[in-house]
Amino acid sequence: MNFYRSLLTPLVGILILSSCVTQLTPGVSKSLADSRSANIKNLEYRLYFSIPNRLSSPVPGRAELNFELINRKDLVIDFMTEATNLQSITVNNRLLSIRVKNGHINIPSKYLLTGQNKVNIDFVSGSPSLNRKADYLYTLLVPDRASTVFPCFDQPDLKAAFNLTLEIPKEWVAVANAPLGKIIESDTSTVYVFEKTKPVSTYLFAFACGKFKVASQPTRYGEMAIYYRDNDSAKVNRNIEAIYELHTQSLGWMENYTAILYPFSKLDIVLIPDFQYNGMEHPGAIYYRESSILLEGDPSENKLLNRANLIAHEVSHQWFGDLVTMRWFNDVWLKEVFAGLMADKIVNPQFPEFNHQLSFLLSHYPRAYSVDRTAGANPIRQELDNLLNAGSLYGDIIYHKAPIALMQLEMAMGVSAFQEGLRKYLNTYSMGNASWDELIDILDPLTSLNLSVWSKAWIESVGMPTLKATLNDSMYVVKKIGVQLPMVYSVEVLCGSNVNEAKPIQHIQPEVSTLFASSCELERVIVPNADGLGYGMFVPDSQSLKLLCDSSFRIADPVTRSASLISANELFLNGKLDGNTYFNMLLASLARENEPQVRSYILASIETYWWTFLADSARENLSQQVEIQFSKLLLNSSIPADERKSIFKTYARIAVSSNAAEELYGIWSGNKSLPGLTFTETDLTFLAYELAVRNVHNADSILDLQEKRIANPDLLAKFRFVRRALSPDDALRDDFFHSLLIPENRRPEPWVAEALHYFNHPLRDSFASQYLRASLDLLPEIQQTGDIFFPKTWLDAILWGKNSNQAAEIVSSWLNQHPNVPDNLKNKLIQSSDLLFRAVDKRKKK
Repeated sequence: MNFYRSLLTPLVGILILSSCVTQLTPGVSKSLADSRSANIKNLEYRLYFSIPNRLSSPVPGRAELNFELINRKDLVIDFMTEATNLQSITVNNRLLSIRVKNGHINIPSKYLLTGQNKVNIDFVSGSPSLNRKADYLYTLLVPDRASTVFPCFDQPDLKAAFNLTLEIPKEWVAVANAPLGKIIESDTSTVYVFEKTKPVSTYLFAFACGKFKVASQPTRYGEMAIYYRDNDSAKVNRNIEAIYELHTQSLGWMENYTAILYPFSKLDIVLIPDFQYNGMEHPGAIYYRESSILLEGDPSENKLLNRANLIAHEVSHQWFGDLVTMRWFNDVWLKEVFAGLMADKIVNPQFPEFNHQLSFLLSHYPRAYSVDRTAGANPIRQELDNLLNAGSLYGDIIYHKAPIALMQLEMAMGVSAFQEGLRKYLNTYSMGNASWDELIDILDPLTSLNLSVWSKAWIESVGMPTLKATLNDSMYVVKKIGVQLPMVYSVEVLCGSNVNEAKPIQHIQPEVSTLFASSCELERVIVPNADGLGYGMFVPDSQSLKLLCDSSFRIADPVTRSASLISANELFLNGKLDGNTYFNMLLASLARENEPQVRSYILASIETYWWTFLADSARENLSQQVEIQFSKLLLNSSIPADERKSIFKTYARIAVSSNAAEELYGIWSGNKSLPGLTFTETDLTFLAYELAVRNVHNADSILDLQEKRIANPDLLAKFRFVRRALSPDDALRDDFFHSLLIPENRRPEPWVAEALHYFNHPLRDSFASQYLRASLDLLPEIQQTGDIFFPKTWLDAILWGKNSNQAAEIVSSWLNQHPNVPDNLKNKLIQSSDLLFRAVDKRKKK
C-alpha cells in the first residue's frame, strides 16, 4: 500500500512564478515573525511522513496548512532545507512553481485570500532534525528546526493544531503529541493516524518511531506508555514503577499548585539512548535521555533526586512552556526558570530526608557563577533579532542564575502572592503566548516592590557583584561592588564551629551594616552569606578569611559549609586566595566530609583544579599524597557503596602515577576489587576509556577486549565511535578529527562530546593542541547545524583542562580575526575559555 500517493489531491491550474516578490534573509527575523503573527490566525497543520526501512532512503512528506489571513499580502512559509526538497506546492487549489530561497517559500498575495486559505506542499524532509538511526528516529525541533523537517510558520507565537499521519516499517511502533486515532496495516508498512493536538508551537511538535519496547500502565491521567530501547530487563523492571510514580506525583502537584488540570490529552514517556538533552518537554510525549531515567545498580540518593528533579522539570513544562509559551525566544528563560522552580518544590516532599536548601545552592550557584564571572557573561533576558541565533541563548544563566533570581523574587513578594500571580498568568494566557513584561504586569499589583527596577537589575543586567566585608569592633559592614542586585541573605558569627549569632541581611542599597553584640572566648569567625541565598563573590573580613581557610577549621552546618567552599573557589579564581591554600582546603574538606552533596562538589572542584591549575610536574609531586587520601576513602566501609563509586570515578579521572594506573587496570580486568563495589557494563567502559587515554598495557588491546564485552547494542555503537578518539595511533586520531569536518559525522552529539573530551585530554595535549584552531573554525557552522547546547558543549570539550600560553594565544587570535561572529556565540567561547586565561594569568603572576 502506498499511502503517500493516496493522499495527493487533484491539482487545478499551474502558475509559474519567475522570482520571489520579497527579498528574505535566512532564518525567521523578529520583523517577519511580528508581521506573520499579526496577520495569521486559526492555524492548523495536516502532516504525513513516510519513513522508509533503509537509512539511506529519503523521507517524503506532505503538508496541508489551513489558516485565516486578516490582510491579503505576501505570505512567507519557512522550509530550511535543500531547494530540491520542495516537490510541489498548491495554494487554494492552484499549482504554483515556486523555489525555496534562503530557507523560505514566498507566496505572492495575488494567490491568497482574505479569510480562509489552504496550502498543500509535497516535500522531502531534511535529515538532521529527524535524528535517524538504523532502526529508530525521533524529531527534535527546538528552537527553529521544525522548518528543516516540514514547511511551516516556524515561530513560537503561531500555535497550531497538528494532525499527524505516519507510515512506518511494519515492525516499528510510533508515538506523538496526541493520542493514537487508528492504525492501518499493509504487508510492508503500518500507518499510524494520530488525533488532533491542542494548540502547540512548532518547536514542541514531536514524533518518534522505531524498534522501541513499550510498557504501559493505567493512571488517573489515562494510559501512560513508556517507550524504551534498553535490553536489560532487570534494569527496566527495577526502575519502571518509580518512573510512573514520579510522573503522576509531579502531575498532581502541578495541578494543585496551578489550580489547572493537566492541559493535554495524554502523557507518554520516550527514553532515547544518548539523547542530546536530559529531557525535552514535548506536550503529550516527553523525551528523556535513557540513562537519566533507567538508573543502574543501586543508585545513590543524589542520582535518585536528580532523576526526580528532571521528571518534575519536564512535567512542569507542560504548564510553563507548553500551556503558556513565550512570544519570542528572547524569553525562553521564562519557561525554563519556572520549570526549574516548580521542580525544586515538587521534589521536596518526595525526598523529606534530603537537604533541599543545600541541593538548590550546589545545583545552581556554581554553574551560574561559571558564566557570570566571565567577560562573556550574558543577561538572563537577551536580545534576539533572528531565530537562527536562538540556540545561543541557552546556557547556565538561563538554567541556574534565573532560578536564583526568581527565588529572591518569591521571598520578596511572599509565597502566596507569588503563587496567585502565576495562577493568573497561566489562566490569562492559556493555550497562548506571553512575554516577561506581561507577567510583570500581573505580578506588579501583588507586591510593594518596584518590579521594573528589580527586573532591570536581575533580569536585564550582566554579571555578579562583589560583596566585601569589613569588621570594626562589632560593626560589620558589607559593601556591594558592581551590579546592584537587591537580595536577602544571612550573616553568622561562629564561635569555634558553633553559631553564636545570626543576622538576616536585606541588601538593597550599595552598603549595609549590622552590629554584632556577642562576644566569643575563642577566635571569632564571621561567615557572610551563611544561608547561601546571596548571589555574588563574598569576601570575608581578613581575620575570618584566614580562619575559614585553615584546614583544622570546620563549619557544622552543611549549607554554610558549602557556601564557604563556593566563596573560596571564587576568591581563588579572582586572585584573593592562593592556589596552595585553596587546594589544601579542598583536600582537608574531602577527608572529613560526610554529606554526599557537599562531597560531590568537592570532588568536582579537585578535578578542575588538578587539570587546569597544576603543571604536569606539580601533579606528579602531589599524586602520591592525593592517591593515598582517595584510597583511604575508597576503603572506608562507613561511606555507602554508591558514594564510594563517585569517589572512585574521580580517582580514575585524576590518576597520573603508574601505581594508580595499575590499580585501575586490576579493577577493569577483574583481578582486583573494592569492598562493596560492583561495576556495571557502563562503569567498565568508562574505565577502559581512562586506561586507554593513559595507554596502560596497550590501549588497543584494552579497547578490543572491552568492545567484545559490551552486550548493549546502543552502548556498543557509541563505544565504536568514541574509541577512534582514544587510539594510540596519531594517524587514526587525526582521521577521527577530520571526520568531524562533515556535519553528518557530528551526530549523535553526546558521542562527539565524549570523544572530543578524550581526544583533548591534558595527557594528550601535546598532540591535540594542533587541532585547537581548526576546532574553533568549525564553531559558526556548528551553531547552524547542531542542536541548542552543542556549540557550548563543543567548546567545553575542546578547551577543558587547557592551561598553556599557546592555547590562550590561539583563542585570543581567533577572536580578533573573527569580529563578525555573533556576540552570543563569541560569548560562549569567552565563557568556555575563562579558566584557561585565569590559569595563564596566575602562572604569570608567580
